[in-house]
Amino acid sequence: MGIDLHNLNFLAHAKRSGVRFERTLAIGRQSISIDDWELEAYRHFHRLPHLDRKSGSVDPSAGRSAYFEPLLKEWFGACTTDSVDASPYEGATLIHDMNESWAKEGKVRQLQGSYDAVLDFGCLEHVFDFPTAWRNCVDMCRVGGHILHALPANNLSGHGFYQFSPELFFNLYKPQRGFEVRELVFAIKDDVLHWWRVADPMAVKRRVNLRNSHEVYMLVLARKTRETTVLSPPQQSDYEQSAWLASSPDSLRQARLGLRQSVVRQLGRSGLVHVARRVRARCRAILESGISLPAPDYQRVVIRDLLGRSMPR
Repeated sequence: MGIDLHNLNFLAHAKRSGVRFERTLAIGRQSISIDDWELEAYRHFHRLPHLDRKSGSVDPSAGRSAYFEPLLKEWFGACTTDSVDASPYEGATLIHDMNESWAKEGKVRQLQGSYDAVLDFGCLEHVFDFPTAWRNCVDMCRVGGHILHALPANNLSGHGFYQFSPELFFNLYKPQRGFEVRELVFAIKDDVLHWWRVADPMAVKRRVNLRNSHEVYMLVLARKTRETTVLSPPQQSDYEQSAWLASSPDSLRQARLGLRQSVVRQLGRSGLVHVARRVRARCRAILESGISLPAPDYQRVVIRDLLGRSMPR
């Protein structure tokens, strides 16, 4: 759990979009996972005040990473910076297992619905009961406040319990459920200059898939528009919109399908179908090994153009 350069840029983008951080809750006490020289270059470019990285460290003399509180306060205007964890080993202000719903009384009950921003930067993929953990995030956010996620999306199997699809968050944060998706982008770990804005399957009326060879994170910015006591499980877009499946394909698509089936039958008769599939898989891997994501489902965003030079105060 931590704030890397992508997450720092996402915080800056959120602030430029009007997100308030006066009262911020982090799911897991976030460490700063950015090299000193890179953080200093970022500070200088965006004309930010000097940041004391050692403030809030577990043990600065041992070189342990600084935590997020000074960064949120000095650069993003936070007054309250709380954190929640199942264990006290990193000094979180709230000790709670996110697999469990919040207590219905006591201090935590008083804090529910009070935070301007809830940060889930690399936490919920490690919590088995994701629906409960997600609802805990929602319950802590005030109406008009924002929830920010940075979660693994592709080529990170084994990092946690889960990798996440944009489909999930487009459906969790629907307007009729009391939310608004303000931004949903993919960030390739090794490309800190760009993001890739993801198309909403409901808008393009088809599934939006991704195959590539890079570690990809998903960054989500959602606004809570109203309190909702009951949140039913979401349905995947194409199952919810059965008209997509019922619509007949056009003649060109039918012709392509017929040609494909004919080629597969011929290869099957000659015993070459499995060889052809292996060749196709290798060609596909080569074509999809680039660092760019395919249009039109993914729109490239130049991060510096999006953020500008000066951070809003």
